[in-house]
Amino acid sequence: MSTMLPTMKNGPLLLLAVLQAGCLAESEPDEVAVKCGPRDLTPECCLKQNPGQWERCTGSTEMAAAAKRAPSLGMKAVAAGTAATVAVMIPQIGSAERRGAELAADLRSKIEKAIAQCTRKADQKINDYHFKGKSPSAELCNQVKVGDRTTWAAYLGLFKHEQAWPCLREALNKLISPARYRLRPRFQFNRKSGKWVFMEEDWVSQIVTEQGWKGLAGTIEPDIIILDEKGIIVRVYDLKFPCPETSPANWTRYTEGDWRYDTQGEVYYRILNVTPQLVSPRWGVEQIELE
Repeated sequence: MSTMLPTMKNGPLLLLAVLQAGCLAESEPDEVAVKCGPRDLTPECCLKQNPGQWERCTGSTEMAAAAKRAPSLGMKAVAAGTAATVAVMIPQIGSAERRGAELAADLRSKIEKAIAQCTRKADQKINDYHFKGKSPSAELCNQVKVGDRTTWAAYLGLFKHEQAWPCLREALNKLISPARYRLRPRFQFNRKSGKWVFMEEDWVSQIVTEQGWKGLAGTIEPDIIILDEKGIIVRVYDLKFPCPETSPANWTRYTEGDWRYDTQGEVYYRILNVTPQLVSPRWGVEQIELE
């Protein structure tokens, strides 16, 4: 099933006006960042604090309707018929000794081809909507789009991710069981066990309800994980949408905290014990080696 892009007769999405009346009106920008995490954008903040309220956060009734028809896993999108199946397979971080068989080469090739195709489709659809098929220039990418700090590059990256989820879900469901993958899974360090553990969606919601988004500080959220038959993570993929498209895909480097000087990829590698792969519209799935 394909998703419908927002179509507004009066031009671009009314994000700025809506967000000023929503998240930005409630606190200063720095406070929003603390609540939502350093990687979140203002639109994403609004959606996370108001799950499913696309119309409020984007100003688009069409986008709200599309989200209801094909919501993302990150927004409680597991269909009722598959929720029980997915819940049974709890993602586990395995050591080299515990990890099961890698994906068969042909299956891995099909999965990565599907991921790359969905990434390209999402990139093209959002560019078509905003720029009539053209790719944004480097100058435009660096211009502020929302508020006083969200650039066009960040803004487009957010909505290209959202556009990709339904396509990814449909494509992966044709190749593997819904229990064998997760989109936007979140992991937290358990101080009692000294191990990183997968966070079920209800757990995440409870923390956000009780502590605000700051309660999830220190957690990680890669875009896609693939599991073996035992539920152990064997593949990790992270989607990037460089702006302009000619720029290389890369991971953000943390500038503070426990992960200071590390890239997102390095953090995923150490925590999940699997080498993550970058995925971008132009370069597809990049086979990266980390040590």
